[in-house]
Amino acid sequence: MESAIAKASAFLRERLRSGAYGLACVGSDGTPRFSDNKGHVFVASFLAEAMNGLLDEIDRTIILVRILSEENGGVWGFSPPGPYHRDELRVFHVDSDDTAYVIRTLRRLGVNRPPECLVRFYRERERLFVTFDGPGPASLVTEASPRNNLLAHPEVNANVYLALRGTHLEKLIDYDVLLRAQDERGFWPSYFYPSSLYGTLLVLDLLRDDARFAPAVARALSFIGGSQNADGSWGADGDPYETALAVTATASHPAYAAATQRGVEHLLTSMTADGSWTSQACIWEFHADERDVWRAYDVHGTFVSARCNSALRRAAGQLAPFP
Repeated sequence: MESAIAKASAFLRERLRSGAYGLACVGSDGTPRFSDNKGHVFVASFLAEAMNGLLDEIDRTIILVRILSEENGGVWGFSPPGPYHRDELRVFHVDSDDTAYVIRTLRRLGVNRPPECLVRFYRERERLFVTFDGPGPASLVTEASPRNNLLAHPEVNANVYLALRGTHLEKLIDYDVLLRAQDERGFWPSYFYPSSLYGTLLVLDLLRDDARFAPAVARALSFIGGSQNADGSWGADGDPYETALAVTATASHPAYAAATQRGVEHLLTSMTADGSWTSQACIWEFHADERDVWRAYDVHGTFVSARCNSALRRAAGQLAPFP
């Protein structure tokens, strides 16, 4: 496993230094949309996690410059606004999800950025963080629809809570919100991310080592263990992205050591010669209107390979869950 981690880390370093880590974004008609080849600060968060302890000063500087260059009034978004973007879409230029990922990335890089900027997305009456700073009351939704884009979403709140944990704003974390959002089958649904394991992993990292949430964690792990394929993978056609999410989730739980090992073996056998993994999975989707859904894919292999490397490193004991 150590040689695979070294090879994957070399691939990720090459991608980071080449700048080839944006995500493709296409609409329902298959043609590129505004967010095509963007999302660099989003992907950089997973690069920083996968390379935690392995980044040299050049790598660290590249990520910091990217983050600082895309800062927009103290917050961040997936797609920096272009000169031709319409004013009515300006609310979507920044969001709490990407801002939380930036704060967590800076923390990994040893930069203390206070999380006060996230408060602009907080709705005190409902005790929720909205994803986009739009008008009106908030409610937690999982049904993807244009009318729900400006509300609150479970995986985004989990991500924000991870950014707030251990800070003076930790009091804004509402664990009951997430416990109520857990599906009866055990996973946590996401609004923007199609994988049932994406939000589940975020919440498991948030709830770890807290006995109050042991039943919810047990249900989530049971769902993950029960959805493993016969060949040790997860997802349709043994998708490495889904497998990486599952292995990352189970790696620190001894009761799932056998499932974790089978998942690791599948990741090792599906790794390509250059140290990467490829996936056709949709990473995120956004319902722009009733007829057009934007979907993002990892055409460079950087995002998926970062997630796979994190999974291997957690399974090897090199990475602990980190806010």
